[in-house]
Amino acid sequence: MNIISVFKVKLSLICVLFLHIIFPSSASEVVSISSVEDGQLFPQGVSDGKGGFIIVWEDYRTSKNWDIYAQRIDKTNNLIWQQNGLPISVADRNQRRLRMIGHDTHVIVVWNDRRGRSSWDIYAQAVNIHGEIMWEKDGIPICTNTADQSTQAILSDGEGGAIFVWEDERNSSEFQDLYIQRVNSAGETLWKHDGIPVHLSETLQSNPILIAGGETGFYVVWWDVVGHNEWHIMAHKLNFEGVNLWDEPLLVSPSDGTQGDHRVVSDQNGGLIVVWQIYENFINDQLYAQRISPEGNKMWNDEGVPICTADGIQKNATIVSDRNGGAIVVWRDERDIYSDIYAQRINADGTLIWEKDGIPICTVGGHQDRPFIVTNEENRFFIAWLDYRGDFGEKSVDALYCQQIDLDGNLMWNEDGTAISTHDGEHFPPYVISDGKENLCVIWSNSQRDSGDIFLRRF
Repeated sequence: MNIISVFKVKLSLICVLFLHIIFPSSASEVVSISSVEDGQLFPQGVSDGKGGFIIVWEDYRTSKNWDIYAQRIDKTNNLIWQQNGLPISVADRNQRRLRMIGHDTHVIVVWNDRRGRSSWDIYAQAVNIHGEIMWEKDGIPICTNTADQSTQAILSDGEGGAIFVWEDERNSSEFQDLYIQRVNSAGETLWKHDGIPVHLSETLQSNPILIAGGETGFYVVWWDVVGHNEWHIMAHKLNFEGVNLWDEPLLVSPSDGTQGDHRVVSDQNGGLIVVWQIYENFINDQLYAQRISPEGNKMWNDEGVPICTADGIQKNATIVSDRNGGAIVVWRDERDIYSDIYAQRINADGTLIWEKDGIPICTVGGHQDRPFIVTNEENRFFIAWLDYRGDFGEKSVDALYCQQIDLDGNLMWNEDGTAISTHDGEHFPPYVISDGKENLCVIWSNSQRDSGDIFLRRF
């Protein structure tokens, strides 16, 4: 082999290595999940436990009402259920704001439903992995009280059923309360008709999140508003019979000031970690965190631990367990001219592991926003976000990018991130599904062809 041939071989190897760093070999082609006319938006999904995924979304294919559809994709990217999706609920009028959980044999979906015309209600449906509807057609009623119900969340009960929480206006349209209900795997409600209150008060309770609390019960975390300048983060613990385990809800955030936009993750020891945003005139907002024990005690500083107090606004946080009793927090950061993606790891004792105010995940030109983090495999974490690095002209240009980091915060791929999708049209924020091992995908909606189609890409 002459010297020129040797040079060409070495150059080819360098190019292959370079491409492998920028575009990881685990990435696959973009898969179309649903592309019928009009909008398919806001997809969510779970692992099917067999290397594939089950995806649900809001669907406007009738050009009249929003419905709920679902699809299952196997480990080789074959669509298992009917083309363009299985109807979960196509009842009259609108079904919106869906949430879902997965069990070994089936998934449960909950949504806001207007079929009663006079008010918004809460309905749910279960479908097994074979695409068979398990409960009554178009879903079972979770709450149909004549007042409005909205902003529902869902949690597995560990026995094939689910626990639901929602904002409820039955006592006041101005100061709604949170109500909960439990349903077994057969679709039978186990608690009082139309649900039971978490904690009745004269404050506005909103944006509830459910988080598992081990064998003893579960937590409800919410945003509590008192007047114009007292916004707090509250938490309460209940058992699986719907009985409060604490005497009173716990004030998680400081007693003074305005806090909101909370995120929650288990501490893997029966407690939870809460991250929230402190609003300082909406100019220099900051992120704080607190760990709560199963007994309802604050484990860190009484006012919380500062995740980031850099100049500018830190917002749209996402959080995941670090599998060591702590958490990794990722957020949109406006300390620079353009918003960037930053991250911080906090230990189980409240110690910040990475540098003060976080490490940069992506600081390329243009805005980056709406990050989503999941555990990929042991000591690996996958982050996806909405990216406007090409948006410098009169026409808005967006894309989806991603990055993988390790437990020490090292970037595993190209420092500016790896492209998920750079297609024309508007990209809606990404949703990431992971089984915590080797199966991971990003799903999103894109308006290149019409109001929105659903796409998936594995990594």
